[in-house]
Amino acid sequence: MMLTAQTAPTSGLPRRTQDPERLAPFGLMLDASAPEGAGLSLSFRPTRMLRLHVGGTHNGVRPGARVGLTLLPWKGALSPALTLEAGHARPANGEGLERRIVDRTQMPIHSFERVGYSYASALLGFEWRTPRRLTFFVRGGVSVMRLYSPGIVGVDEQFRDALEPANFHGWSLSDIEPTAKLGILWSFG
Repeated sequence: MMLTAQTAPTSGLPRRTQDPERLAPFGLMLDASAPEGAGLSLSFRPTRMLRLHVGGTHNGVRPGARVGLTLLPWKGALSPALTLEAGHARPANGEGLERRIVDRTQMPIHSFERVGYSYASALLGFEWRTPRRLTFFVRGGVSVMRLYSPGIVGVDEQFRDALEPANFHGWSLSDIEPTAKLGILWSFG
């Protein structure tokens, strides 16, 4: 009696395997940077070379929001990256940081507490992608910032007499600042 090895019939369908270069299209990004502070964003990667993100930020005084895109020209675990972002943080109200730190009967420090800002950033850096869908990144660049204050809008009546006349009116100021970012991205989907 002779035994023969049987082979599994082939159905003509391609066998599904996990492609290590296949990228998960969605992600959760956590980072720390200047000018926006700490950020948490959702990301979407429609192509291998482009990632979009939208999320919230907090600079220790007030929350903000941002949107951005990252261009990744190379395939592989280590890639250079170009990131463009825009964000905004509204001025804090009269119950801001200084009033929480000092006596609540004191007038808020107008020049710090009541300043909002918008920014646009361009950053260059590197991303290192691990096999476990984690990506670490470091970037540096410049931000164009527009700072502004609404003046006496929202300041309690009892504090208005203590303000300098220059603080009655709103103001704005534009500046170019260096910026840096360090973060991690977890990809899924």
